[in-house]
Amino acid sequence: MDVKDIIRTFRIISIILYLIIIIITVVLGAVALYLAIHDIIALAPFSSITDIKILSALSAVFLVVIALEFVDMFLEYIRTGSVVVDLVLAVVLTAISRELLLYVATPGASLDYGIILVASILVLAVAYWLISRARAMQSSGAR
Repeated sequence: MDVKDIIRTFRIISIILYLIIIIITVVLGAVALYLAIHDIIALAPFSSITDIKILSALSAVFLVVIALEFVDMFLEYIRTGSVVVDLVLAVVLTAISRELLLYVATPGASLDYGIILVASILVLAVAYWLISRARAMQSSGAR
């Protein structure tokens, strides 16, 4: 067995593992979708809606979005064979945004933690913008 065969074997194993991870993520995404629908339906008596209930429902919806972004990221990795940094940043940005929603809904949460979350979102947004801009410049041939 030469090196190319070993690399091909590990690539196949890697793809199989990613497919298993995708299936698990889809199942978890379906559960998150069920929970999001449940939270939205629980808002039905509109006279008793609170900001905490709305933030909880939004948090559940964010979980579905995160699961979808994970699947997209894994599929893109399988397709290209390399990590797509802007997709990774989008997933992390969404996850931290969800965490910020949970932070806002938590009474008595630490101000330092909130500042760290907002700073993280700003840094990730700038990184995402820079990568998107670099990719656009690269595809247009501009330097």
